[in-house]
Amino acid sequence: MKAIIVMYDSLVKNLLQPYGCQWTKTPNFQRLAQRTVKFENCYVGSLPCMPARREMHTGRYNFFTRSWGPLEAYDESMPENLMKNGIHTHLISDHYHYWEEGGANYHTHFGTWEIVRGQEGDKWKAQLKEPKIPEKVIAALLTDGDRIG
Repeated sequence: MKAIIVMYDSLVKNLLQPYGCQWTKTPNFQRLAQRTVKFENCYVGSLPCMPARREMHTGRYNFFTRSWGPLEAYDESMPENLMKNGIHTHLISDHYHYWEEGGANYHTHFGTWEIVRGQEGDKWKAQLKEPKIPEKVIAALLTDGDRIG
């Protein structure tokens, strides 16, 4: 069995081709969706990123019992449970806080990991132009109840 979990902090699925968007070109997401089962629904208990990650690792709601923070020593995590059952786990992240001192130790629960630099205050951040999103696309997204930006 192979499992790939793709998780983004700020991505509207309606802007991806596999979910019906025709004005963006997302060939890698297209190929992935054609070869896998698409995840259609998610009900999040804790937001934003780090609490949601703790929920994904442990399967427990985060904000019912604690505030923002790292995985605790007593937390059993999904990547660890997979490894105990002979399944290789690997994390690729551009969330450089994992690797900072005191950086929430989420990466240490994977068999291997790597970082793609370029987010937030990281000096390697690329300077990209703002995308031109057609007004009709913005209107359609807002009609569906989604918010972008």
